[in-house]
Amino acid sequence: MAQQSAAATSQQGNVNPPAGGGGGGDMCTAYETRFSVIDVKVNEKEKGATLQAGPISAEEQKKQAELLKEASKRAEENVQQLPSSGRRLFLARHGERMDRVFPGWLRLAFSEFGMYRPYDLNMPLSLPPRINGPSDFHDDTPCTEIGYVTAQMIGRGARLTRVSFSHVYCSPALRCVQSAHGMLKAWPGTTTKIRIEPGLFEYMGWYRNGLPPFLTPQEMVAQGYEVEIDYAPIMTIADMKTKAAKETLAEYYERSSKVITEIINKHPNPPWNILVVGHAPTLDAASRKLIAKPTAVPSEQDMNQMGLHFPYGAVVALEEVEDRSKWQLMHSALPPISYLEFTNRINFRFFNR
Repeated sequence: MAQQSAAATSQQGNVNPPAGGGGGGDMCTAYETRFSVIDVKVNEKEKGATLQAGPISAEEQKKQAELLKEASKRAEENVQQLPSSGRRLFLARHGERMDRVFPGWLRLAFSEFGMYRPYDLNMPLSLPPRINGPSDFHDDTPCTEIGYVTAQMIGRGARLTRVSFSHVYCSPALRCVQSAHGMLKAWPGTTTKIRIEPGLFEYMGWYRNGLPPFLTPQEMVAQGYEVEIDYAPIMTIADMKTKAAKETLAEYYERSSKVITEIINKHPNPPWNILVVGHAPTLDAASRKLIAKPTAVPSEQDMNQMGLHFPYGAVVALEEVEDRSKWQLMHSALPPISYLEFTNRINFRFFNR
């Protein structure tokens, strides 16, 4: 899959900026991203002929094209982008997770001796060994095959829009590490390494039994993941263990904002594009203070629905304005992914609340 992506990319022309460079200047690319609809209710199904089986009519195609152009025109009128300082932040959610698609996979895919036997083509062919056996996957689930392929597509989209990532920070969750690794596949031979940042892990109030037993950076490298072993994290695993089960939503939002701010402060000199791979709540919690949104903490119900507002593979792109006084949202920074009734576009109405 990675070789196919690389080959397809090379056919699009010279879109391979240096792996560590700033990139992102010229948006004239292989993909037209202006029509990534900003004001559409992405969580509501469209009605009409677009849901019918088989090809849609020429009249319906023309109608849809006109609607997209009108939506794009309205969006461009409403969006005023200020000049950028050259510091850009891409917050991405991991790909599809195994336990959501196959709830009983730990019981069905392992023999009594712990031998892994996938029973669906959307399940990975192999899994990394765990110290405590299959039980370690209970709270640290891997990506599905589609989840990993989606991550590679996001990386390909970044490359085709001339965005190269100078640094990559990642939650220690296996699904996030796999997704970050997949995104970097778009740049074969890149020297950019994944920095494991435990402080990017999701809301600890969901983990009543304590912090999951993550793979160590050394174990990740042994499994072939491009992880920077010598990176000193902002928050350590020991720091995170103190938050298990008792972290409040307010504390989670404060933690996420603090970690992102410190990541940014590590890189004062532009230009750069930093990729942060985390969880659905990461995209909301890590961005609100940066773009001066109200910092009201969501309800538990809203928190439990974050996966609907920020689907698998969702990306929130932010850039600092030229005078470094604030950050702004980069609309349509990367091409979206859509198939059947799925899209990785975020719910902008929730994001802008």
